[in-house]
Amino acid sequence: MRDTDEMRIFVEIVRQGGLSAAARHLGLAISVVSDRLSRLERRLGTRLLVRTTRRQTLTEAGRIYLDESTAILSATEGMEARVRETVNAPGGLLRVTAPLPFGRIKLAPFVAGFIRRHPDIRVHLTLEDRMTDIVGEGYDIAIRGAPIVDTMLAGRRLMESRRVLVASPAYVARHGQPEIPGDLARHACLVANTSGQCRGTWRFGRGENTRIYRVDGHLASSHSELPVQWALDGMGLTQKSLWEVEDHLRDGRLVTMMEAWEPDPVTFYAIHTVSTAHSHKIALFIGELVQPGLGIADYAP
Repeated sequence: MRDTDEMRIFVEIVRQGGLSAAARHLGLAISVVSDRLSRLERRLGTRLLVRTTRRQTLTEAGRIYLDESTAILSATEGMEARVRETVNAPGGLLRVTAPLPFGRIKLAPFVAGFIRRHPDIRVHLTLEDRMTDIVGEGYDIAIRGAPIVDTMLAGRRLMESRRVLVASPAYVARHGQPEIPGDLARHACLVANTSGQCRGTWRFGRGENTRIYRVDGHLASSHSELPVQWALDGMGLTQKSLWEVEDHLRDGRLVTMMEAWEPDPVTFYAIHTVSTAHSHKIALFIGELVQPGLGIADYAP
């Protein structure tokens, strides 16, 4: 029987972008890494990587082997974690990622309470607005405002959130309110994206009447919370989840617009790999996320 060492080394060569980087990451001599790769290719009877002095490229066989190896390693690690957790109290590190505003407003206070309740568990919380690769980047749990589309992933529905179009009363006094999505072309739109461009896509209407509109922004940022601040400063209007702006609506610093065009709510999920479905600490974390009195719904706004 063969162990998984060759799989692990091959996966790291691809992830790290080369033999030298993989060797450093694994703490092995480059000659060992090179020998394991050569031995693997001889055993399989095919090349997995095409290597030149400047780059490496996966062959078709290499892509297949990478996908299957990643799944096997993930399943193996999940199985070992579940076995360990049957004899130990939940403990160790949980790596969690979430979008910036959700993480700051909702998840950070929950995590603080979770750690107080379970002091043997450590949590590293990464907050960023890009779509992370849960498997490739080694996260245990990812919070996403989108349904699961990858068969290697599973998840739990956490909450729904309305999407609202908002601006400051000062902006409305100067420029008026848009009545239909087509009016947005005459307004200063404030958008968040990671493309480096001053444009975005906003959704309006519900069900079969849902439409996606491209808006050209006057201000844009990769930081998803900045459009709210700009809206508060009277710089324009922006579309956000209700919980991101609820306090500002309550105190009158922002107002909603185009309520008749409000889109379907966004559903947030806690996502993890299928192989960790029975992990005690992951189940504990997600279970408390939705538990009344403990979960994210109990944190303001």
